[in-house]
Amino acid sequence: MEQHVTPVEAGLTWAIGKRRKAEGGFLGADVILKQLEEGPPVRRVGFFSSGPPPRSHCEIVSGTGENVGEVTSGGFSPCLKKNIAMGYVKSGFHKPGTEAKIVIRGKSYDAVVTKMPFVPTKYYRPS
Repeated sequence: MEQHVTPVEAGLTWAIGKRRKAEGGFLGADVILKQLEEGPPVRRVGFFSSGPPPRSHCEIVSGTGENVGEVTSGGFSPCLKKNIAMGYVKSGFHKPGTEAKIVIRGKSYDAVVTKMPFVPTKYYRPS
């Protein structure tokens, strides 16, 4: 996360308390509450990628060649035996299964948006 990224864009709305969501009155409340109501312009997503491991600042493009986002981090996952990445994409391109391309050193490689976390958790979650 960076200063220009809100908790809603980063998928961290669970970190904003119910009272704060209802009352507002905190720094950035006008932007965050508007995004909660209307949806954020960009969203954090995970990718499975072919080709070399994506790195920070690699461009994410749609199937039509439109620039839709940027990779924030990526690498090889030893558990999954494939390349993974995280990045921010325009809303509408954030749904799991959406195909995209990641531009690495001038070449485009296939990528697919996936749910995060990449590896399923095994800790206890009360029902």
